[in-house]
Amino acid sequence: MIAVSAGERPALDTGVVTRLLDLVSSRFENVVIDLPRSWEPWTDQVLLGSNRVYVVTDMTVPGLRLARRFATALGRLPDLRPRVIVNRFEQQLLFGTGLRRADVERALEGFLEGTVSNNYKVVREAIDRGLTLDEVKTGSNVSVDLKKILMSATADKALVA
Repeated sequence: MIAVSAGERPALDTGVVTRLLDLVSSRFENVVIDLPRSWEPWTDQVLLGSNRVYVVTDMTVPGLRLARRFATALGRLPDLRPRVIVNRFEQQLLFGTGLRRADVERALEGFLEGTVSNNYKVVREAIDRGLTLDEVKTGSNVSVDLKKILMSATADKALVA
């Protein structure tokens, strides 16, 4: 048993993390790892062992700036080609205020992999009911966006093979 006080996380040994990920990746074709915001002693090993790295951000100026800086820094690691996914994307009308897709693309300077539409109601219902997005609403804009990103990753994988 590990006793942890509120707000404190137990330290994980790098060897334990890498062995666990080796085991999981030998069993499953796809493994998604949601890394903590803080850099851990094992973060480099996890990133270097990954074949796809996504930085997920929201559609705000600070979020886009941070995502670009983070993707640029990750791109300095050997053989790592980080991409950015913008979550809760809302297409602005021609004369509306706020960020437009062109602004997002310019802010991310070639790192943009795709956007995921802002459809909180469908996503929240899927999470709360333990269903897939398509079980809640077939062909939802969020589901379509995620499939585009997946198709892009699959196409990249085919080009490498």
